[in-house]
Amino acid sequence: MSAAKAKGAKRKPTGGGKGAGRSAKPRTQEAPKPVFFFLGIVGLVTVAQVLVLSARAGEGRPLMMMDIWPYLFWLVSSAAVAVALKAARWRGSGALLAGIFLLSGLGVVVRSRMSGMSPGVTDMHVLIQPAGFALLFGAWFCFRRGRVELLRPFWGLSLLLMLGLAAGMLVLGARYRGGLYAPGGLTPTEILKLFAVLGLAGFFSRPNADWEGRGVFRPPLGDTFFLLVIWGSLAGMLVLHRDFGLFLLLSATALVMLMCATCRLSWGVAALAAMAGGVWAVLRYFAHGARRFEAFLDPFSDPTGSGWQVLQGLTGMYAGGLMGMGLGAGRPERLPIASSDFVYAVYAEDAGFVGSVLLLILFARIFRSGVRITRRQEEDFARLLGAGLVASLAVQTLVNIGGVVNVLPITGIPLPYISQGGSSYWVTSLHFGLLLALSDRAR
Repeated sequence: MSAAKAKGAKRKPTGGGKGAGRSAKPRTQEAPKPVFFFLGIVGLVTVAQVLVLSARAGEGRPLMMMDIWPYLFWLVSSAAVAVALKAARWRGSGALLAGIFLLSGLGVVVRSRMSGMSPGVTDMHVLIQPAGFALLFGAWFCFRRGRVELLRPFWGLSLLLMLGLAAGMLVLGARYRGGLYAPGGLTPTEILKLFAVLGLAGFFSRPNADWEGRGVFRPPLGDTFFLLVIWGSLAGMLVLHRDFGLFLLLSATALVMLMCATCRLSWGVAALAAMAGGVWAVLRYFAHGARRFEAFLDPFSDPTGSGWQVLQGLTGMYAGGLMGMGLGAGRPERLPIASSDFVYAVYAEDAGFVGSVLLLILFARIFRSGVRITRRQEEDFARLLGAGLVASLAVQTLVNIGGVVNVLPITGIPLPYISQGGSSYWVTSLHFGLLLALSDRAR
């Protein structure tokens, strides 16, 4: 075998068939045009925003400039990103970018229709929207065209920061509604989602790692012991945080990445059994988790206590019916934690079953684009990083919606780009920015 073939050099196309004798021209992917499809998304979001403001005016509530600022900030920041991508000759996934723009616009509309219900909701999102898109663009610009490999050497630091942040919040965090928060109501533990994905992607793709093709009964002992110590320490600290939702999210993400690294279903079954054992222990020995599970099994057993949130959310969705009450016409003030945990119930009451299905289709299209981007990666680190990013976002979506519709216990996990929250919005933006970078390969 020649040296060129040994290095995996591409072969020239040979003649034959209908096009024999013609000069072969390389097929290049036509660059997407983000500015053009952006105009259609702007039109759709603008119509939705006008409907919300019209419903508010019909209720006799005076319109203030602060009610329009979130939409204007979304419009300016997203337009700046679209134009900057065009100027920088972006060649990534148009479907993913369109989904990001549309999802963030719908989030602005849903949150703006609840302005005035919770102190500081509008002001907060006026500030976080441009910062989120700046993080998205910065992640894409820094790691596009294969430069995401620059993150590989920092896998150890990512795992160390993950454990250090979880331990630091136990010491310095202030407890509110059962969770731990930093000053200003921020949740620094949101960044654990990114640290975990970066750390595990680098750990599984090390040059001396031996995970692919391994059966569950003959694992690499040293690496397996290291992984169990790291993940067991993290799980224990998150249980002490009482953040069972983040524990479930990170464990499910790690499960997906483990299966992608080993290419064996048996590893997934073993890890799923271990995760089920951890959930059983939490429900058995921690009263906070047990109450949530009991409310999930039978919310009517305590309709004014632990089951009240679930029943109010189901009542709001039932009131929406098939076509919904109309954007801005629902009554979100009757729903608990409407701007974050139960924001899907607010949307379902306004948009109805049809609108809820369309939102789920939008999420599914975004995740499908992420899976296609991941499957096209040639390097192990990039492939595992893409799988972890998509899994983190997808599990977060399923856990939030599943809790609202009472398929899963309520966990407090926000809905990406829809729920109120600064920390979660910024971390989600970094996830999307890295996925766009993976999709934007060198020519």
